[in-house]
Amino acid sequence: MARPPKAAPAPVLPSSPAAALAAYGRVEPKLLELGPDDLVTVYVEVPRAVSSVLSALPHLRELRDEIVRDLPNHPVAMLDELEDYVLAAWYADLLYSTPASELDTKKLTEEAGTLREGLLVAAEALAHRNLLDKQRVADIRKGKGHADLAGDLIALAEVFRASWDKVRAKTAVEDAELERAADLGVRLLAALAAKPGKGSSAAPKITDASDRRARAISLVAKAYEECRRAVAYLRWHEGGDGDLAPSLLQKPRGRRPNAEKAAAAASGASSEPPTKTADEASAAEGGAPSSPEPANDAAPLVSA
Repeated sequence: MARPPKAAPAPVLPSSPAAALAAYGRVEPKLLELGPDDLVTVYVEVPRAVSSVLSALPHLRELRDEIVRDLPNHPVAMLDELEDYVLAAWYADLLYSTPASELDTKKLTEEAGTLREGLLVAAEALAHRNLLDKQRVADIRKGKGHADLAGDLIALAEVFRASWDKVRAKTAVEDAELERAADLGVRLLAALAAKPGKGSSAAPKITDASDRRARAISLVAKAYEECRRAVAYLRWHEGGDGDLAPSLLQKPRGRRPNAEKAAAAASGASSEPPTKTADEASAAEGGAPSSPEPANDAAPLVSA
């Protein structure tokens, strides 16, 4: 019997630029060791890849003892360091996706503070009338510091969006403000991640943002693939690695041909005699038919 489809898990993303920066500092020596042949093509956007791996980490850690016991030659260090790899990739992607001109922390925090307060006052008024989650809004109010400020903006946008159909006619908050809050929160996180704090190590030695990102996500993808292989072995009789997200190295399947067009072609609607397909022609000439390849317009998100 086929397994029932599982509900999609809530996205999991890091929220601490300081932790991401520290992780990148620990991981960068490994990134510097990677050569051109060590880089891989990843078909998943980096934030989505980061979320998938972070969501899988608790399950992987539960299996660590079994991996060590049953697979003594497995590189378990890849599992032990996977969280650092993921945080480093998130950090690298933040720096890659945010232009240097938009990393002015002072300017961003000024706008973010004003926007947070306006949205928070509106959210508290709606929560008072039980139109928004009181506890979640109260937790946002407790936020302090620049990192919390960035996270609060993202959280406020999510709180409003979750009940937008119910509250949009009862608040002065506009769609554009919510979009700006989510965008500004991410940009502020990027600015904080790009600015090493006091006592931290020097700026990244890999100065090219694209190269840094490609190396970081390659390290994540290869380590995660090793973890998935271990789980597939341990849980082979229970469905393999079905509890984990798909491989980050797996190319998405192509689109199927349009059913109506295929049916029309098969009905012989054309008055002209049918022509042979490439396979039929090849078979008639004594050759082997070629293997059909599904159409696939998916391009790699990150490629070496």
